[in-house]
Amino acid sequence: MRPIDPVEVKAVSIFREDANLLAKQIQTDIVYIDPPYNSRQYSRFYHILETLTKWDKPKLHGVALKPKPENMSDYCRVSAKDRFAELVNDINAEYLVVSYNNTYDSKSNSSQNKITLEEIKNILSKRGKTKIFEKDYRHFNAGSTDFKNHKEYLFVTNINHE
Repeated sequence: MRPIDPVEVKAVSIFREDANLLAKQIQTDIVYIDPPYNSRQYSRFYHILETLTKWDKPKLHGVALKPKPENMSDYCRVSAKDRFAELVNDINAEYLVVSYNNTYDSKSNSSQNKITLEEIKNILSKRGKTKIFEKDYRHFNAGSTDFKNHKEYLFVTNINHE
């Protein structure tokens, strides 16, 4: 994988809402999704970006001084596989691109993926021909977990429209 040169486009839409709800409402050429797929809730880790985006001053709580929980994702729960399948089924696009990494064998419970590589392959293949690209990648580690054979995956699905 290597960076791409940006292209000039005339119309771009950006949404900030539940992807599973949004997928039922829009049609587009390409959809890129990078869902959370372990127990770590993104909103608990990226709350500063949320604060900057919303330009608010939330009340902070606890030792870590975080705002109250919001936007808690089903993709970080046992229901992740079902929610992902629902999302993929509802996407109305020509192409679907999904990024993923293989931390399902992690020793840390909070880092283990809620959706396996095989489950993602099966779900995407039901929508169309899927190519899978993989790259060895040194995983992010804030602790002392030694994760060997870490890979990043990119799935590109050409959605069947029958």
